[in-house]
Parts: sequence; structure tokens; C-alpha cells
Amino acid sequence: MALALFTPNGFFNPSTTGFTIINSYSTKGRANNTRSVPPDIVFPSSPLPTLSLGDLNIHHPTADPLRTFNEDEIATSTPYFDRATDLGFSLLNTPGVFTWFSMSLIRRPGVLDLAFPCPHLSQYFSEWSDPLPSTGSDHILILLSFEAPLFRAPPPTPNWDLSDWAALDTSLKATVISPPPPLPTTSSVDIWLSTNLRQVRCQFGLHTPMKRVTFRSKPCWSELLSVLRKAYNSALRSSKQDRFDASLLASARAARSAYFKAIKKAKRTRWSSFLASATPQTFWTAKRFAIGRPPPRFPHLPGASTPPELNQALLDHFFPGDPAEFTDPILLPFRECLPLAPDEISRAIARSSPSSALGPDAIPNSVWKRVHRVAPHHIHDLLAPLVTYGSHPLTLKKADGIVLDKPGKPSYDSPSSFCGIVLLQTFSKILERIMNSRLSGVARATGLLNPHQCG
Repeated sequence: MALALFTPNGFFNPSTTGFTIINSYSTKGRANNTRSVPPDIVFPSSPLPTLSLGDLNIHHPTADPLRTFNEDEIATSTPYFDRATDLGFSLLNTPGVFTWFSMSLIRRPGVLDLAFPCPHLSQYFSEWSDPLPSTGSDHILILLSFEAPLFRAPPPTPNWDLSDWAALDTSLKATVISPPPPLPTTSSVDIWLSTNLRQVRCQFGLHTPMKRVTFRSKPCWSELLSVLRKAYNSALRSSKQDRFDASLLASARAARSAYFKAIKKAKRTRWSSFLASATPQTFWTAKRFAIGRPPPRFPHLPGASTPPELNQALLDHFFPGDPAEFTDPILLPFRECLPLAPDEISRAIARSSPSSALGPDAIPNSVWKRVHRVAPHHIHDLLAPLVTYGSHPLTLKKADGIVLDKPGKPSYDSPSSFCGIVLLQTFSKILERIMNSRLSGVARATGLLNPHQCG
């Protein structure tokens, strides 16, 4: 049975308006090593996201690596897995987890219920699990989870662990910050800061490679697992060339067993190492890993069915009213404002957390700490005019906004069930800490808060 779904808004991206689910129940065919539903029906060639699942009544080492297979079982299941491989379908089942249990408890449990997504769908797969209660059937219920729609790939981010710090230190020392405009205005100071700050950031990009974090990235992966995976794939291809060679089949089975055992061992080692080095600051991270993340709640707001409409509805809720009109007055220095001292920058940077969430510039606090050690005058020359004129340019106000769902709400069809957080650039946070420190000092000295006294 095939279920074809359609929506004009798209399932997994705006251009994919169709989604097909194929549910197959295959029994013995005319010959002993055939099934009533052929492989080309189970795995069709389609440009749309397709999920093929059901009780195929076949046994294969990919789904059940610990089972002992006879020649008929291999001959029956191999055409299905070969066609799935040729078309890019991947098996979602956790290897070795049984999906069928005999009511008489005489026959061995087996993995009969299989699920295969096509390449257009596998990138959205999140989890395969069997947490649902029994229905009284000899087959268990399987829960398949797919992530919320992703309309663009995650952007590349700098790999700071591979930065060429020696070359970066040399280029930073040679970088020159231009003086501020002689008759500063709000817009001219913004342009001046943006130009010089971009000049410093360009040095980071020249000596730091980029990385792209994908949803398949695993911190437990190692070179050993890559070697074992390569060995297993090689043994599997050799066994397919001669399906009746028992030694090749045994080698493939042994390679697969070693590969998946190594994965389990790597995961256990990674988890044990994380717990051994856990600190009070990483307690909630350990809890999230142990319990798991709750499923994401995608907003469903009345009158907003597309991403632009949802975005506008949330913006209207979080930021009501029209913004103030932009003015461009000439900036005058505050006479009672003390010049920015180098030790103020040092204290502000020292209080910066290395694990602070990054803003749109993707530059961690550890990088600015190194810049301050190598060329301390850069940060001072960039921030001193802002403190003198009491200006906070738009360049430092660019931030990433993230919408989070509030837990425990009865429904999530209203913007009030969500909250927004803003991730500022780390360089902007340095200026924020300096001004907060000055305000605290004025408050302690006078008992009053006068913003003009601290810029």
C-alpha cells in the first residue's frame, strides 16, 4: 500500500510538495527464496521523499548481525538490500533490536519490520526507537522521528582549533587602526568602527580554516572506526560477489560485528570520560545527554502558515510598535567622562566566559583574549572613542535571535507560548562589561546612577 501526501507549503523544504509512504507486507512467493512483493515495488525510483517500511519477512546480516543465516535467507533478502543500496535507501533500524516475538516462545525472535528512507528523506531522520507499549500483537510498535523542516544548510563556522596562531599574531601586530573621524556623527562612527573591526576580523579568516558541522557529526568517532567501516564495506562487497562462499559470508559477518562493537565501545568510553571530567558547570549538559532533548515544537500560529509569516508574527509580538526615527547628530565628548584605561579592558576580558554563546560573528571570547595579549592597543583604539562620545553603533547591535518554547504551556498556537533570546557579538559584550563596571563604580561611590558621568 502506498500513501501519497501533498501540501503546497512543502514537507521538508518549500519546493518539495509531495511525500510518499510505502507500507509492504511480503509473504512467500512461488519459489522458496522469493517474496510476494518484489524489490522494485518496495523501493521505487522517485525524486520525492519516500519512506518504505513494513513486515518484509526477510532476514539479512545488516538488520540482525548476530543471527546465523542459511543460504535461502541470504538469497531471499539480498535482492532487497541490493536494490535499496543502488537507489540510496538506508536502513533506519537499530541493528540487532528485535521487532517480532513469537507468541509460542518456541521460535527465535527476529528483525522482520524494516524501515528505509530514500536519500531525499534520510537527511531529516532523527531517531528510531521502540518505547511504545505492547498492543498484544507479536510485532512491536516502532517510533520514527524526523527533525523539524530545515530550509537551509547550517553555515560554515571557523575551526579555531586549527588556527595558525603564529601567522595570526604577526598579522595582528602589523594591523593599524585608523583614527576616528574628526567631526564624529552617529553614522560616521558606525562606518569607522565597522571598517576597522572588519579589518581585524579578516585576519582571523585568513589564518583560520572553516568547518561545517552536520547532523551526522559524532564526537566519539575515531580513525579506528573509519578503518573498521572500510573493512566491513570491503568484506560485504566481496560476499555479495560470491553469495555461496561460506568463508566470505563469515568474514563479512565478523567485520560487521567488530565494527558495531567498536562503535558501542567508543560511545561508552566517550560517556565515561565526560562523566569523569564533569563539573558543576556541565551538570545540566550531562542531564540533557542522559535524558535526551525534548522534541522541538514548531510554532503553529493562526494566520501564519509559511516561514515568513511565522517570522513576522513573532517579530510583531516581541517588538511591538514602530521603531524610533533615526537621527544623525554630531557627537560631543562628555567632559566628565574618564578616558578608557587599558586595565578596564583587561578586567572586562578576564571576566569573559570561554563557553559563552557566540553571536553572528562566531568569534569566541578566547580569540579576543589572545588579541588583547598580542596587540592590546587594537581593542583600546576601537572602544575608546565609543566611551568618549557615549555611542553604541549599529555594528555592535547585530545579533542572532533565537525563539524558544516555554515549557508546560497547554498549547503552542500563540506567540506568548514562546520567548526570544538575543546572542550579541562577543566584542559588543566587552563594551557592555566596561560600561556596567563604570555604572557599578559610580553607584557605589555616590549612591546615584548618572549615565552621563560614565559615557
